Amino acid sequence: MSLWINRRISFIFAALLCFGSCKNFINLELIGFTLYPGRDNTILPGDKTVLSIHFNTAMDQLATQKAVSVQFLGGSVSGDLLWQGNELRFVPLESWLPGIRYTLNMEGAILARDGREDRVKKHIAFYSLTRDAGPYVLYNTPIDGSSVGVNADDGAYISIVFSQPMDRQSTIDAFSIDGTGEPDFIWSENDTVMEYRPKTNLNPWTVYRWSLSTKAKGINGIPLGREASGHFVTDADRLLPAVTEVFPLIKGNAELGFWWIKSSAVMENGLGSGQAIGIEFNKEMDESVLRNVRFDPPLAGRSEMWKPHTLVFIPDRDPEPERIYTLFVSADSRDTNGLRMEKEFSLVFIADIPYLNIISLNTGSPDNGTLVPVHNGVYSAASIQPEGIITISLRFSHGIDTQAQAAAVLALRLETFFPGTLRPISFRSARWWSADTVVLQWEGIQQSSYTEKHFYRLILPGGRSGISDGKGSYLREDMIFYLEIEP
Repeated sequence: MSLWINRRISFIFAALLCFGSCKNFINLELIGFTLYPGRDNTILPGDKTVLSIHFNTAMDQLATQKAVSVQFLGGSVSGDLLWQGNELRFVPLESWLPGIRYTLNMEGAILARDGREDRVKKHIAFYSLTRDAGPYVLYNTPIDGSSVGVNADDGAYISIVFSQPMDRQSTIDAFSIDGTGEPDFIWSENDTVMEYRPKTNLNPWTVYRWSLSTKAKGINGIPLGREASGHFVTDADRLLPAVTEVFPLIKGNAELGFWWIKSSAVMENGLGSGQAIGIEFNKEMDESVLRNVRFDPPLAGRSEMWKPHTLVFIPDRDPEPERIYTLFVSADSRDTNGLRMEKEFSLVFIADIPYLNIISLNTGSPDNGTLVPVHNGVYSAASIQPEGIITISLRFSHGIDTQAQAAAVLALRLETFFPGTLRPISFRSARWWSADTVVLQWEGIQQSSYTEKHFYRLILPGGRSGISDGKGSYLREDMIFYLEIEP
């Protein structure tokens, strides 16, 4: 019994020894590390302060570096990753900027040399020297794209108002403008307002562009939050170009020397078929205005200068009937002196082009009585036997010109509908009773019997390629009428 107990104690002791020795080969501890900065919103003491991550064990350097980055609002920060023993250091290539929020990121897989691997996710926000917000431009004059005179007394200077006092020299160095000669910089309002005043007059009718880079710094050394820029135009007069009138134009006689005639109709509801659009300005316009005319919904066409103050827009085809359009003239439009419009011009209009329509259908000649108004039901029609002749009279909503009348007769058709055993029919004749009424005949119609009804259908194609009046008006959509032939 004592021998058995001794052997059991020996076995347990050996197992403990084995467990202790195995622990040297299998390390299940997490990889430990500390970061600098170690807390959110830490303020670094200098603009070249090095960031660091200290590990408690030797690391696979290349694999670990992939998990480390430094970022700010503008993107990633460039820097060198250097190892010193078990410590990884980030050395920025450029100085940290005061007041800018940076983030030290450690996210992804890190690998120790002993084979252990951890997945980490750590983000530490920090600042350099101060957390104070950087300066920015509140507003500037002249406003972007505006027109000024040629000297400072007439508005030819730039005034920039900042959110906080600025460092004068860095701000002046960060400011640039071309072609103005030697200026004076005048500071006021506790260095929150900088004025740029040229010492000589600016050139008339010239576009000047200026910019202020982020190298400009506040009095506390924090750089400008974002670049500012603008442009203005000098002029000899102060009258800005503007649209004064929009009107329909009727095509004239080129042989007699006049291309267009101004219509007496108003543009809002008077644009007719085949007409163009005249746009008149208060000043002679630069030809670049031809590119600044657009429509919503789009209306394809081309713009041409008709007179120095007037352009003409010629549509490729008529506007859609009964559809509302908006005409726009861009604020980028300029006169011949380079002055731009103060704001975009717009005008809502609807073309004076109604849809063509069928107002009545009669199965017989129109001289047989009043035409029956169009309805959605089935029309009862008689046929003349034995030829099976049927007569249908159609009245349109308005007159159709001669060429379009012929095209309309060719486009419409009468065809068998039910039953499928009906024999084919043939077109017999067409006669226009008046400009808006046509009388049509087909033959081969089969009468219904008391046991079987016979149906035919009349189809009038619609849309731009369908039946039209020849003056821009057409059926909105296909129209289909069903005819029941009397016994």
